[in-house]
Amino acid sequence: MKILSKSSFVRGLKCPKALFLHIFQPENRDETSESQQNIFNIGHNAGELSQQLFPGGIDASRGEPGEVQAALQYTRELIEQGQEVIYEAAFSDGETLCYMDILVKKDGLWSAYEVKASTQLKDYHIMDVSFQHYVITNSGLPLSGIYLVHINNQYIRRGELDIWQLFTFEDLTSIAENNRLQIAEQLLKLQQMIEAGIMPEIETGSHCDNPYPCDFAGSCHQDEPYFLLSDVKGIQGHKALALHNLGIITFEDIPDNFPFTDREWQLAESEMDQKEIRIADALENFKARLEYPLYFMDFETIMPAIPQYNENRPYQQIPFQFSLHVQDLPGAPVSHFEFLGVPPEDPRPRFISELLWCISNKGSIVVYNQAFEQSRLREIARDLPSYAEQINQLFDRMVDLMGPFRSRQLYHPAMKGSYSIKKVLPALVPELSYNDLEISEGGTASLTYMSLYEDQDPESVQLKRENLLKYCKLDTLAMVKLLEKM
Repeated sequence: MKILSKSSFVRGLKCPKALFLHIFQPENRDETSESQQNIFNIGHNAGELSQQLFPGGIDASRGEPGEVQAALQYTRELIEQGQEVIYEAAFSDGETLCYMDILVKKDGLWSAYEVKASTQLKDYHIMDVSFQHYVITNSGLPLSGIYLVHINNQYIRRGELDIWQLFTFEDLTSIAENNRLQIAEQLLKLQQMIEAGIMPEIETGSHCDNPYPCDFAGSCHQDEPYFLLSDVKGIQGHKALALHNLGIITFEDIPDNFPFTDREWQLAESEMDQKEIRIADALENFKARLEYPLYFMDFETIMPAIPQYNENRPYQQIPFQFSLHVQDLPGAPVSHFEFLGVPPEDPRPRFISELLWCISNKGSIVVYNQAFEQSRLREIARDLPSYAEQINQLFDRMVDLMGPFRSRQLYHPAMKGSYSIKKVLPALVPELSYNDLEISEGGTASLTYMSLYEDQDPESVQLKRENLLKYCKLDTLAMVKLLEKM
């Protein structure tokens, strides 16, 4: 019988096919992305920090993750020796296996704590913790309580990090006890599937990405048939599937009475004709709102789970970089200004000081997705109130360049229904491309900046900073060129 770990059990609950592939075809696993690895790192860091809630513990993990027996034996030894705080305690009942983040003995009673870097209790956390309770108690150790420890998103750092305010506790003891029968039933089903050795027939769907992406998604999706319009954003997926089921493989064959919305018909017809949509009057009205000089502005941010600075909340977006292209008159040359923070200092004071210095008291501030920049500025005004008055004067001057593309006033079929600047730019200004850059999207920019906190190699640091500046500069240059295309 296959011993199922907690991660295997939770994987099987999400999708039995994913568990089958994990056991029998691990070579088909998708390569771990940089962003996914960052999520793992955040969880690991939160787990290590949470150990300060119960100091003086001993880590029971041994060697490589596969060396299960050594970890189980050491855990038993620590318990027998009277150790009252154990990190990564290993338990097995012969059929199941789990590692408990923190195990604590107080007044002769044992309590278990599972740590998550999320800011709230989620449904899949409940089965996660229930499984651990099942394994630990089945292995012979009674538990007086089992808790989920997660990050408190209401915490504001002021001075030294207060981990008792940073973390919050959810008592899941009663729920875990009530879930014992369900755990046993699910284990039996998964074991029967494994013993049969037959891969379950499960179609792809929303479960592939929720509540987190499956690492076998590429394997499952590679043999799927192409659905007409399935790669065009703004077309509902079930309608693309319906066309496929009707045997429709060309745009010309779509029935006139097919239940597309007006916008979906617009996208479908644009794909069919491969023609640009340009509503000249609307574009002229947009340009008429602009007042020179124009300030094309873009920010990049990090979202550290653990607050790094004063007046900083968990997962708060901290601007660390801006790019600003300035054009004094229509058709005039543009000048460029930029800022990039220097870890580990808080970038916000210099960020906002230099940004305000670069922007005069007149002219339109052009952004792409106005809600983002406005939110970041409002947060700085809240956290650094000495700048609030100057910041508040910027909002009425802001103009969202994304608007005409979102409303299809200017649309090209190469955008594939998207109004993201990463799709709009190559469609309308093919001579500019993010593909030529080392950093080509905001998530990578954020991870690159975060890596500077640990990077001690001067050449590596310099290269990363150059790449960050090039990326953010292209974002604002892209806006300049897109406005010209209007």
